[in-house]
Amino acid sequence: MKVWRNKMTIGQQLKKFRLLLGLSQADMAAGIVTASFYSKVERDQNEIVIDRLVEILNAHNISLYDFFETFDKENLPNLNLERKVYSYYDNRDLDKLIGLKKSIKGKDAILYLKLRLIIADLKDEVHEMPQSMQEELRNLCLKQDTNAQKNFWDIAISTSLYNFAELKGLITYIITNQDKFDFSDDQMLLSLMNLLIKYLDRCYKEGHIAEAKEVGEFVNTLPHDLLVVFHRLIVKYYLTLINDDYELAGKIIGLINQSGFQHYAKTLPQIKGEEI
Repeated sequence: MKVWRNKMTIGQQLKKFRLLLGLSQADMAAGIVTASFYSKVERDQNEIVIDRLVEILNAHNISLYDFFETFDKENLPNLNLERKVYSYYDNRDLDKLIGLKKSIKGKDAILYLKLRLIIADLKDEVHEMPQSMQEELRNLCLKQDTNAQKNFWDIAISTSLYNFAELKGLITYIITNQDKFDFSDDQMLLSLMNLLIKYLDRCYKEGHIAEAKEVGEFVNTLPHDLLVVFHRLIVKYYLTLINDDYELAGKIIGLINQSGFQHYAKTLPQIKGEEI
């Protein structure tokens, strides 16, 4: 006989944490929403937008990771959605990422938050996200990747939330402990290249030349897999900019555009005096 189990709802999870904290519904609402509205959320009669939910969790020092961990375990069918998000991000395909928002909203709250971060990052609008949400995402992405160590996607998509010293520390750890990671795994290698490219972008824009060259040397030690041929080209582009080799940089951009990756080219720094 098959036993059916109801999935946990946002309202049920809020109620569980509220009771653990010994709070009334009015206390839990914290003035962010009305007590009446909050009461209906707990009873699954109202839906709460993610921004307000994050504010309530922050008001009571409840981490996003702890709150949504239960949903993650129940959300295995959404794995394909997550792969789509990272695949579109890998291609810097903003239009397809925006198109996924409706598919993910209401199905996977954490993935929806990550998608919002990715879109904001590609549009250079991360600074417009609420500070509390930025902090939660920063802690969440780092915690998930550090705990799992299956890939670096979450750190790659959240580089804009870290200062350069923090990012350098992460990259230095990976370089000096590379024997701990299985770079023969496609997702591990692909996500690492995305992380390194985002780091190189920061190096170039913030003038950290030595650190950028160190990344270039590290990339040369990684498996020469067909999967990351394009990513190596992007790394090469950043290094040519850093070395002021604008002629070669122009040829690389031309190759990227000819290969059908114009949307990716638009996310790259411009060659001085030119438009990509």
